[in-house]
Amino acid sequence: MIKFLDLLLERLSENDIEKVAKRVYPQIVNDLGGQAKTIEVYPSIWDRLGAVGADDLKREQGNPDAEYDPYDNIIYLYSEETNTEEDIIRSLLHEHTHTLQDQEKFKQFYDEGATYENHPFELEAQKAEENWIKYI
Repeated sequence: MIKFLDLLLERLSENDIEKVAKRVYPQIVNDLGGQAKTIEVYPSIWDRLGAVGADDLKREQGNPDAEYDPYDNIIYLYSEETNTEEDIIRSLLHEHTHTLQDQEKFKQFYDEGATYENHPFELEAQKAEENWIKYI
């Protein structure tokens, strides 16, 4: 049992993250519905954007685990935060749930004052993460 937990908590390289995503994402899409999206892995959102002063931005504004960009139709995983098998699976469940949601309504909730903590679509995506163990 301890060996299994160690494997789950092991920090993975970007290449290993991609391998886990390729293994589990098709099953997630099959279970949740919708269409598979392109998945790209970067160290951080700031590295992906080519931001000047990326290290300062990480300290000041943080770094998300992952994100779905509905305009490019891509799920981004950020390896500095999403680097264990559990993190990867949770992030894929969360972000794929966003791909199924109405993006105009998603934005509208935020425009009307919703926060990450009470946004109905974020709560739905967080709920989807609870099934992560199914994909081990």
